[in-house]
Amino acid sequence: MTDKNPASPRVDLWTLLGLVLLLLPLLTMAHELMGHALACVASGHRPSELGAYYVECPGTGSWSRRIVAMAGTGVDAILATLACLAWSRVKRPLPRLVLWIVFAVKGMVAAGYWMFSGATNLGDWGPDTGGGIGPLPWPWLWRGVMFAVGLYVYIAVVRRAIRMMWAMLGGGGQARHEQRKIAMTVYAIGGMVAALVSLLNPLGIAITLMSAVASTFGGTAGLFNVAYARACNEPPRDFAIGRHGAIVVAGVLVTLVFAVVLGPTVYLR
Repeated sequence: MTDKNPASPRVDLWTLLGLVLLLLPLLTMAHELMGHALACVASGHRPSELGAYYVECPGTGSWSRRIVAMAGTGVDAILATLACLAWSRVKRPLPRLVLWIVFAVKGMVAAGYWMFSGATNLGDWGPDTGGGIGPLPWPWLWRGVMFAVGLYVYIAVVRRAIRMMWAMLGGGGQARHEQRKIAMTVYAIGGMVAALVSLLNPLGIAITLMSAVASTFGGTAGLFNVAYARACNEPPRDFAIGRHGAIVVAGVLVTLVFAVVLGPTVYLR
């Protein structure tokens, strides 16, 4: 007998938009405030500027400066690991999707920072003179190792994100549609919000290109691989997330507060 109500994965677009607007500013603040700013305080110093996509920590010594530089990516890696572990234990669709977004975004961004600094000597992990953790001996060797390790981890994160997506949605035409919708919404909305918020910073286009765009449009580019991965051969899952107005409202409010408060930069001197 044919099942009259076959499983059909479906994620409400408004709820998905709300989740992106809610989670991505919080994840960015975790990188900047829980990572860089907290490490600055722990090293015995006080941040002078708190921006949406950067923290200024003056007066740090050589090792303190390196720890502060590495702390943001360290928080990203911890969040990605915890989200991946928690995802395997959670069965309800909404928290599973939340944990997937945290894992995919933070995992790609953490690995992407290593690739970015290895390729350009800019950002948090640059090992050359003027780089984030430099100067170190043989900077070209360090940069090559960082890029290679970052690329390996990035590919592993993308592959894991695809497998997690298949486990949530299964296969079939509807599942592929939802998979693309989820991945590309996270990518596009997250990147556009980051670009717009960063333009409020006094540094203008510099912070936009160096940090916001690099960590969103660049760092999460692996979401394209998730969106257009090969078809899953398994049957579709019963994975349904309906309209959650509270999430939409919370997402809009969090993004607005993030933009208004941290976008122009908070000066603590």
